[in-house]
Amino acid sequence: MFCFGGLEDKGGQRMRLNQLEYFLKVVECGSITKAAQELYLTQPSLTKAISSLEAEYNMKLFNRTSKGLSLTLEGRDFLEYAKNVIESSRALEKTFGKKDNPLVQRLAIASQQFDFIYDVLLLLYQENNGPLLQIDLKENDRGEIVEMVEECKADIGILVLSEKDSKIFKSEIQSKNLEMHVLDHSSVYICMGKKSKLYDRQSIEAKEAEKYLHVVLDTEQTFRREILYKADCLDGYGHEHLIFCNTIGVCKKFLEETEALLMAHKWVLGVFQGTEIHCVPLYMDGQPYPEVNHLVWIKRANEPFHPLEERFMELLEAHFSD
Repeated sequence: MFCFGGLEDKGGQRMRLNQLEYFLKVVECGSITKAAQELYLTQPSLTKAISSLEAEYNMKLFNRTSKGLSLTLEGRDFLEYAKNVIESSRALEKTFGKKDNPLVQRLAIASQQFDFIYDVLLLLYQENNGPLLQIDLKENDRGEIVEMVEECKADIGILVLSEKDSKIFKSEIQSKNLEMHVLDHSSVYICMGKKSKLYDRQSIEAKEAEKYLHVVLDTEQTFRREILYKADCLDGYGHEHLIFCNTIGVCKKFLEETEALLMAHKWVLGVFQGTEIHCVPLYMDGQPYPEVNHLVWIKRANEPFHPLEERFMELLEAHFSD
C-alpha cells in the first residue's frame, strides 16, 4: 500500500499531490524543460519539487543523461503507485468536491455461483434504473469472498457452508470482525448428463453414487487440500473419483461428456434449466439426504448498510421467504 508519511495538514497533503502530478508530467514529457512549460513553472522550481520527492522517499526516480531523462527501476514502480494516488484523488474530488454532486449508488457483492442472484439484481435495477447505479458482482470461491469483504473490496458476501465446516467458519469470521446471517438451507442433489447410467432415475442413493467420478464445484484451496489428504472429507469418495472445477460451465461440460456426477445444493439447479442435465435428490437409506448445506451472507461487523445495500438484502430475503 502506498501512503504519505508524516502528513500533518491539508496544505501538506496538497503539496504531496502536486509533487506527484509534477512527477507524472515529467514522465509524460520526458523532459524537465518541456514539463515546466506545460505546468507554467520555472525549471528550477520543478527540478526542486522532483528532488524533494526523491529525498522524501529516499529513492532515485530518474536517470539524468545528456540525452534526457529515463525512469529508474524504482521510478517505474513508483510511477504505478503515483498514478493510482492521483486517479483516486481526482475521483474523490469529482464525487465529493461539490455539495450538489449526485452520489453514485454502489453495490459491491462477492458471491459463489448461484441461480437466484441474477434475478434479485435485475429487480434492484428495475427499481433504480437511473444513470448513477453501479453494481459490482464478483463470483469467487469461499475463501476469496471472505477476503474481499474483510478488505472492503466487497460489502456483502454470499456463500454456502456445510454442517461439517460451519462451526470453524463462524470462528474464522469472528476473528476477522465479520458477522454472518443464514438465508436458507438445502439438501443434496445429484446432477448428471445423458451419458450417465443413472440418468433416468428420479432419486439416487448415496452408496450407489460412490463408484462414479464426481465433479466438485467451487471448492476453496484449503478444503481441497483436506480432501486430498483425508479420504473421509467426502464420505466414501476416494481421490480417484474426484475432479475439481471452479465454474458451473466446466462442471456442465464434464456432465455432458462423461458419466461424472455433480453433488449440488438447490441454489445452482436453476443454472441447468433448459439443458439436458438431469438433477435429482440424493437419498440415504431410503430417506432424502438431510439439509446439510446453509446459504449465508456476511458483512463487516457494526458497519451500517447504505440504502441500496439495504434494499438488496430486503429483496434477497424476500426471495427466500417466497
